[in-house]
Amino acid sequence: MIYAIVNMKGGVGKTTTAVNLGAALARGGKSVLVVDLDPQANATGWIGSDSPPAATVANALSDRKAAPAAVAPSTAPGVDLAYGSRELAGVAEDLRASSPTPALALRAALKQLPTYDAVLIDCPPGLGLLSLNAMIAADSLIVPVDSQTMALAGVAQIRETLAELADAEVISEIPPARILLTMYDGRLSLDRAVAEHLRDTEIPVFQQTIRTNTKLAESYGLRQTIFEYAPASTGAADHAGLAEEIAADRPALAEEIA
Repeated sequence: MIYAIVNMKGGVGKTTTAVNLGAALARGGKSVLVVDLDPQANATGWIGSDSPPAATVANALSDRKAAPAAVAPSTAPGVDLAYGSRELAGVAEDLRASSPTPALALRAALKQLPTYDAVLIDCPPGLGLLSLNAMIAADSLIVPVDSQTMALAGVAQIRETLAELADAEVISEIPPARILLTMYDGRLSLDRAVAEHLRDTEIPVFQQTIRTNTKLAESYGLRQTIFEYAPASTGAADHAGLAEEIAADRPALAEEIA
């Protein structure tokens, strides 16, 4: 399964989700690939090795045959990483100029790689060409939403964009999307109200929330997943719970994790 972790807004926990959900799935014995599609390359800065591969995702988008050379083991146990770089910022313009199907570049690149149980694509903010590539390549979308700012403005636009792609027959069907409530504090009435409101909308919401936890930010600074840095923390428990909920939606994956 390929999951695009996407939202119009930055700072809602996309990279945190990609890295720690990937680590949680790997702990269950799954083969996991995290694709760093953000020009800020935060996932690469978090779990990238000090000896990076010869290529990056930017190279893979320009030449799909370079995709295998962009993937290497990360520092997170059991998680492979397709390394990001700042060069991704210029790839969109290059693709538009050189490719008749610039939004299909990532899908073509991923087909050059071995099959993984889970591929998690860490997307940049917004709905630019990079995020479009991710959504077209994905089987499912995870939309992190900050419970404090309720960053829902882009969710409708994401759905509208996918509908347009389906109408244009760029994709055969619209991938399902589910909201992940992040930075959640159940002690606050605002957070509880946001959660209640979200679950009354037509967009499915994960039952598992990612609670506010300073250990998550600290783990990034130390370049460790939450399971290595603070395995007894709520951040670890929440991402483990998210992995279990995702597995429950996929009978084969759930059976393997059990």
